[in-house]
Amino acid sequence: MKRFGMLHPIWMSFYSRPLYRDVAQNWKGTGFLYLLLLLALCWIHPIVELHHRLGGMIETLGPAVLEQVPTIFIHQGEVSIREPQPYVVAVPGSSTPLLVIDTTGRTTADTTDAFILLTRHQVTVRKSPREIRTYELTGVNLTIDRDGVRALLGACKKYLALAAYPAALLGSYVYRILQVLIYAAIGLSFASLFKTPLQFPELLRLASIAVTPAIVADTLRGILEIPSSTLWWLVCFVLSMGYLMFAVRANAAAEPEVPARDAGLSGAGAS
Repeated sequence: MKRFGMLHPIWMSFYSRPLYRDVAQNWKGTGFLYLLLLLALCWIHPIVELHHRLGGMIETLGPAVLEQVPTIFIHQGEVSIREPQPYVVAVPGSSTPLLVIDTTGRTTADTTDAFILLTRHQVTVRKSPREIRTYELTGVNLTIDRDGVRALLGACKKYLALAAYPAALLGSYVYRILQVLIYAAIGLSFASLFKTPLQFPELLRLASIAVTPAIVADTLRGILEIPSSTLWWLVCFVLSMGYLMFAVRANAAAEPEVPARDAGLSGAGAS
């Protein structure tokens, strides 16, 4: 019979052998649902912080950027503006242009580091120094002016961080699932080493719990605004391996089951 609920591992994964025994012997499935719950909780603070910072940036820089926005006409996929070109929209305090408009063909993605380059028939977005995406404007009919940009900035201030939450959660969830699959495969070696009769589905559940301390530690690192590094990721890997080994050993035949009055006392008394 299952003794511990889905919330217990958030803190009991740090110390409780009975928890790891219960997860292996009584829990069902892969443990991925718990992993989703954990990540959903861990992403709350970064998204709230993003919302505050984004709102502050829009309030501070928005008016200065709006003053530079020309009226942009896109008719049947062809861009035109009234101002001389190339036309540059700059962000105060930054040497990198936010937007360059040049329908003459003189400016290309190779000759500017602008975040957005609008040419006669294309828009190029620089997502990173190494990643550039170009989109054709074929068939597009649109007029962009300051009022439209002002409304867009207002919507971004209210909803962009909220929209980023499911994207960030999904990305991290896929990454952690792949990580847990690899760790469970490593766990087979630990099970053989400690002569523990654990199969791959059970090791998946254990690996999903064993990564909790590393995920919580990484969340606290972000809250404290401590920079990440290769060394930090190595520390997280070693931490996860240590807890996975702890989880496997907790399920060894020699490990006795410790009775407890309740889940909380069980974890504290057996750790």
